[in-house]
Amino acid sequence: MEQTVIHVCLETDGAPTEAAAHEVGERWVCSCGDHYVYREGFNRAGYRSVEWWPAPAIPQPRNTGPVRGMLFGPRKG
Repeated sequence: MEQTVIHVCLETDGAPTEAAAHEVGERWVCSCGDHYVYREGFNRAGYRSVEWWPAPAIPQPRNTGPVRGMLFGPRKG
């Protein structure tokens, strides 16, 4: 099944423009929380192009202490 996605945030004032120079691998997060990366890929016509593509968020590690105490509390008795 083919999916057509039109994202309006790429056309707002805060969005990166095509005229500005961007580095390959640069990331941008829009106001609604979607992540984009500027990379090389193939467009719908099959031609190679460098543009903004949807990307998953980069996972951030949690600052957690020892895992031992997460399931059960301290021993009693």
